[in-house]
Amino acid sequence: MRRLFFIKVSIYLLPLLIFIPVKAWTNAQVKSYAEMICGTNLKTAEPEELETKKRCISGLVRLGKKAFKVSGTSIQSCKAEADFFGCVKGHTSDASRFARAAREHAVEIRSISQTPHHLNSPRLEKLGQTIQGVLGPRSIIWSNNSKTFGCKGRSLYGYYNIPRGFVVMCEGFHKGDFHELVDTLKHEGWHAVQHQCRKGAPFLSEQQIATQIRREDAFNVHNYHPKQQRLESEARIMAKVNDKNWMRLVKQECRGKNKKPYTNSILG
Repeated sequence: MRRLFFIKVSIYLLPLLIFIPVKAWTNAQVKSYAEMICGTNLKTAEPEELETKKRCISGLVRLGKKAFKVSGTSIQSCKAEADFFGCVKGHTSDASRFARAAREHAVEIRSISQTPHHLNSPRLEKLGQTIQGVLGPRSIIWSNNSKTFGCKGRSLYGYYNIPRGFVVMCEGFHKGDFHELVDTLKHEGWHAVQHQCRKGAPFLSEQQIATQIRREDAFNVHNYHPKQQRLESEARIMAKVNDKNWMRLVKQECRGKNKKPYTNSILG
């Protein structure tokens, strides 16, 4: 009977015996961490004032293991507050916020590529190589709903970044329309030609643009600034040029020759 009683008591007490040292160990860790981070100004690397240090240590110890979730920046900011604990307890989600930001960044990285996502196309590769011959080997970014490159949440097929000299293809918005992808790549690639090789000068005459632009494109171009309308119209026409002629014209215009308006019909 006594033995049975001893076994029962042991079953109930054993978890408590395990828990107490763990809690004490955690408290010791928190105190050690608090003394380290509270004793030094994290901005200047100078020793903190004694009162500031005491207030900081007391607040972090009171916070317990949640203290490890507060960023150093938040702790340093709260040191200036009279109610350190009241300030710092509002920052216990710092670690989870950082973790969430890291996950979002990982998703963002996967949404950006130097080659088309889930698509192996010799045709796109040849067109891309032609553009890269003008702008450089890393000048085309394929974005699958990337926030960094302005494609996420916008009705945008692609764009040419004039100051930085690269083409962004908003592949996610094309929804698998291959012909639209090709059209966009040639359109934005021609903008690169306009700005990198022709210094912003149009390639086609006004008459050529007026006779060759599609009615739908002519209507949409009016949404652009008047100074942009001619180059935008030209890029829309050039996107419809067959691949062979388009690549030839890109190479021709970026060879450093005199940039004169093209006189013959280029649509073929």
